[in-house]
Amino acid sequence: MERPSPLSARRLASIIDAWDAGAGPAYQRLSDRIRTAVMDGRIPTGTRLPSERALADATGLSRTTTTRAYEALRSTGLARTRHGSGTVIEVPLGAAGSTSMLGRPSRPDGVALTAAATEAPDGFTSLVEQAMRSLPAVLATDGYLPDGLPVLRERLARRFTSQGLPTDPEQIVVTTGAQSALSLLISVLVRPGDRVMVEGCGYPHAFDMLGRAGARLVPLPVGPTPWSLDDAARIAPAVQTALLVADFHNPTGALMSSDDRRTIAGMLTSAGVTTIVDETLRDLNVSGVPMPEPYAVHDARAIIVGSAAKSLWGGLRIGWIRAPRSLVPKLVQERMVRDLGTAALDQLVVATALEDGEIMPAGRAAELRLRRDALIDAVGRQLPDWRLNRPDGGLSVWATLPDPVSSALTLAAEDEGLTLTPGPRFFPTHPALGERHLRLPFVLPLPRLEDAVSRLARAWHRVGAGQASAPRDPDTVDLIA
Repeated sequence: MERPSPLSARRLASIIDAWDAGAGPAYQRLSDRIRTAVMDGRIPTGTRLPSERALADATGLSRTTTTRAYEALRSTGLARTRHGSGTVIEVPLGAAGSTSMLGRPSRPDGVALTAAATEAPDGFTSLVEQAMRSLPAVLATDGYLPDGLPVLRERLARRFTSQGLPTDPEQIVVTTGAQSALSLLISVLVRPGDRVMVEGCGYPHAFDMLGRAGARLVPLPVGPTPWSLDDAARIAPAVQTALLVADFHNPTGALMSSDDRRTIAGMLTSAGVTTIVDETLRDLNVSGVPMPEPYAVHDARAIIVGSAAKSLWGGLRIGWIRAPRSLVPKLVQERMVRDLGTAALDQLVVATALEDGEIMPAGRAAELRLRRDALIDAVGRQLPDWRLNRPDGGLSVWATLPDPVSSALTLAAEDEGLTLTPGPRFFPTHPALGERHLRLPFVLPLPRLEDAVSRLARAWHRVGAGQASAPRDPDTVDLIA
């Protein structure tokens, strides 16, 4: 059995260094600090906490305080005491903080604004039935398809070509979702100690995967857009790999301009950097704005990751990689160490959706636009001091809070039956910058969105009234507000 990863008392004290003499019992405030660090990813599940005595010595708190704080963590199901292993963080699957991206409500009447994913669209059942008609031909094969179903690879290649990026089916590898694609690419391309350029605010699970691979993240400083050209020019010569989300960036919804794509691609190719571009959200053009060309038009060596999860349905675990031909054999060989292919029927469903070249169902953008505008309107009415952007695409709006209390607000929201992802979770190297931000997915039906914002407003007023502890004010930035 794998032993829990230990966390020293000194390290835990530094993680929760935002200690103050605020309202409420000291043990509860200490417990809340640790819970916050779990939710934003600074303390991963499976971590063994230091002993109560060691933490008391490191923080200057009493042994009684640290003991009661650990008891509070155990009472909420966030920690377990194992014989011989001490107190270990064990977040239940689906609970708030389990990944902070797929957290589920802790009570039956709860609401979650965590996952940026919707229910299956109208007509999805008919799409599956149509795909079933093509199943007999696949059943006549052995079903092992480590590079993907030929018809799906052909249609994906044709689609890339129609977007101005000539592609052959041999350049496509179908995977079990975009996250599987990223994991596969990282395992092939990134070695321990490699420096990887990332957006300073971005998709947490990508940062987690790079960290597990031993990569050293080199973030672009956050600012009015996720892509500072001056900083990209400075960083490019010092990294081996770059990971970018140029199309409706997660979490901000920003869309990289054509000029910036050309400029950044030129910098990275000149420096010999291998670039991975995550296009998972590219199809979610909610406002119907003119789309720039794919990033890889400016960098023939760039690798594209895509997925059907956002455009169709998250339960349809189909992703893909478009890569240079020379890289595909390595990807397929590495992939076969993990699994031998992706479900054939799921691939047929996506291939059927792509028959006319468009993966997102008709009317989907209009429905998402209604939900986006309803969420923004509700926040404007109930939380007028907040600033929200109005993204042209993606599945979430990016909120800037008047005060740096995102983590405290997330804790207060739990008491209102609302599950959130705290802002620091999106900042891989400087989580304190996220305390002024919150990602709000607009994926729920309209009545549920209104309800969620009402709960959010109640939690905000509780935090403002001092009923939830707030971290010390960090340096702040005006990030795409």
